[in-house]
Amino acid sequence: MGDNEIIIGDSNGGGKEAFASGDALLSTFEEAEHQVDCAVCGGALQRPMWTVRDTLLGSTESYRIVRCPDCGTLRMSPRPTFDERRQSFTDLYPLFDWALGRKRAQAEQRIGRFAAQINEINRRQRPGKLLDVGCGDGYFLLGMQRRGWEVSGIELHEKVAAYARDELGLDVRGGAEDEVDWGGRYDCITLFGVIEDLDDPNACLDRCREHLNNGGLLVVQTHNIDSWEARHFGPHWFNIEAPRHVWHFSPVTLEKLLQNNGFRQEHLLHYGAVFVTERSIENRRGKVFPSSALDRIIRKAIVAPAAKIAPKLGQGIMIESYCRKTGS
Repeated sequence: MGDNEIIIGDSNGGGKEAFASGDALLSTFEEAEHQVDCAVCGGALQRPMWTVRDTLLGSTESYRIVRCPDCGTLRMSPRPTFDERRQSFTDLYPLFDWALGRKRAQAEQRIGRFAAQINEINRRQRPGKLLDVGCGDGYFLLGMQRRGWEVSGIELHEKVAAYARDELGLDVRGGAEDEVDWGGRYDCITLFGVIEDLDDPNACLDRCREHLNNGGLLVVQTHNIDSWEARHFGPHWFNIEAPRHVWHFSPVTLEKLLQNNGFRQEHLLHYGAVFVTERSIENRRGKVFPSSALDRIIRKAIVAPAAKIAPKLGQGIMIESYCRKTGS
């Protein structure tokens, strides 16, 4: 292995394989005014990994992904300001299709997307008050409400928040998680696809701890940068999603982040997604997948089965931590 090869792993030497070639470590002085320190260990050193673009919505801007040499966490650094990144959650963002009318929303189908989460939470926690931070169009909340929960949500995109309020009748506040009043205390707080977007994940988790009842459940879902698929596609992996995603955690670094903020992980679930694999193939090839008879065979014989098998082997492209406050 060459001296310039980058290893993804934890600080205890749990590296898996070479991910990319990199330059020398950046000092804390270089580009200090733009540098983002590691949210997991606080380290300021950076090892460059890739330069990437917004392949989801299209952009001429480039963004640098770096690795913390102390704990292995990946992050975007330098990063745009939050206000600049906020603009990348435009009306065209695909997760807003249903709320903004580009796709017809069928409640049972939309709620069914969250069936695993709804069932897992109800298995671990009796119904009470729930807050979903980054709730999108609100169908997870609607599903939980039908299971007896008193639900509230926070959604960054004002139009999407308005849809959840006006069309679904839910208590959803528009704005960033650090801009709105969280209200009182909750028996469950969920962050699905949120922790990776934040300027300061630690500040958000501190707020979660403040607003979570003793014995309450915190659920944090994010993508898994240490998955086989992420390491295979590298900068072409769909879930890199710059500039929206600032942080890229592994099972090890996510648990460490939670521990640092006073949470103990009870269980970690892994998920697969055919859609992410297909878009990653497209990013690498530069054309639509599947686009031929051979592509369709590959999808059926390899891509679809892999999305089911990889999570069972602890290699899901998405990870979901179920945790509680320490001492509760």
